[in-house]
Amino acid sequence: MNEIQGKERIIFPLDVSSKEEALIWVERLKDLVGIFKIGFELFTSCGPQIVEEVRNKGAKKIFLDLKLYDIPKVVSNTVKTISNLEIDWVTVHILSGFEALKRAVESAYNNLKIIGVTILTSLDRADLMELGFNSELVRDTKKIVLKLASLGYKAGCDGVVCSAKEVELIKENYPSLLTIVPGARFEEAIKRDDQLRTATPYEIVLNGGDYLVIGRPIREAEKPEEFCKKIIEEIEKAEREKEEKTNDS
Repeated sequence: MNEIQGKERIIFPLDVSSKEEALIWVERLKDLVGIFKIGFELFTSCGPQIVEEVRNKGAKKIFLDLKLYDIPKVVSNTVKTISNLEIDWVTVHILSGFEALKRAVESAYNNLKIIGVTILTSLDRADLMELGFNSELVRDTKKIVLKLASLGYKAGCDGVVCSAKEVELIKENYPSLLTIVPGARFEEAIKRDDQLRTATPYEIVLNGGDYLVIGRPIREAEKPEEFCKKIIEEIEKAEREKEEKTNDS
């Protein structure tokens, strides 16, 4: 994805409950991030109209992160409704199954991209075993994530959400899939975070990550705008190194 540059790779989640706070963040960061993500909290609090308000405030791209997880007919009908909002991406949980994913892809219009969710970055092997996953299958978390990514690819999904630890493997096997990576952190924050499978923005882009979901580190920064510029510098450094490696090979 060489056409994705710098700030365009940054997805900022509007993980707040009020419209007012969400729009303040859009106003502050609209020139420093490429995509604004609307999740459960904001969408439930404000309803579908929040999409238009975020767009009118200056968001160039909008990612509706609802992780749809239901029977194929319900997923299909919901994607048709979401397509009317004229957003850019929506998430569907890959664990909803191949048919639900396929129906989601078939039902999307208005250039809506379907993004498959693999395994949440807050979960590790012990968590997956507790949920009933086969111990052999989750011996290496990368294997189950790759298996789910494969299902998304076969169903026609445009991309997948995965952790920094799996992005390189997914890109090796399915280079055309967009990879959306939550949990990007700077070194000093990784040890005290609740997301278990993390990496720095530089590492993620170097390993093939297309987009980085970065929320809390930006929101909690003393100067969020300056922090975004620091992230962009890391991303661009990784992009330059990747280009140099390509030219040398």
